[in-house]
Amino acid sequence: MKARDIMSRPVVRVGPDTPVSEAASLLVEQGISSLPVVGEEGLVGIVGEADLVRGRIPAQDAGTPATHAATRVGDVMTRSPVTRTPDSDVADIVGTMLDRKLRAIPIVEDGELVGMLARRDVLRCVAHGELTSADVWRHRFGLVDTDRG
Repeated sequence: MKARDIMSRPVVRVGPDTPVSEAASLLVEQGISSLPVVGEEGLVGIVGEADLVRGRIPAQDAGTPATHAATRVGDVMTRSPVTRTPDSDVADIVGTMLDRKLRAIPIVEDGELVGMLARRDVLRCVAHGELTSADVWRHRFGLVDTDRG
């Protein structure tokens, strides 16, 4: 199974100058956990729930509220995110997501953002029996499945 088979599109995206509050609203409204950040030069980052919350709620032991919370996505995003292509194997992407604790991976083709592959997309495949943990392990460790020919 390839990324193109299950990735989400069209892609909801934001720019680096998008207000943090607007990005947070998009996550809530769209029911997603992260957004690709696209600038004039293409994909420049990814921003997730943790990025948007970090620094906004004072730590319990700090005793004082956060005073300089970033106001733009470009200030809180993860730069140079992990990406894959539409032809990337889903089992490989799942391995990367688990190893790096990623919630979503932008899918890029010829330098252009064409989709997002999120844990929810993978979970949908698992729910329909289209992807099993055995598939992921076989792919990650190069094991041959003699039952599948």
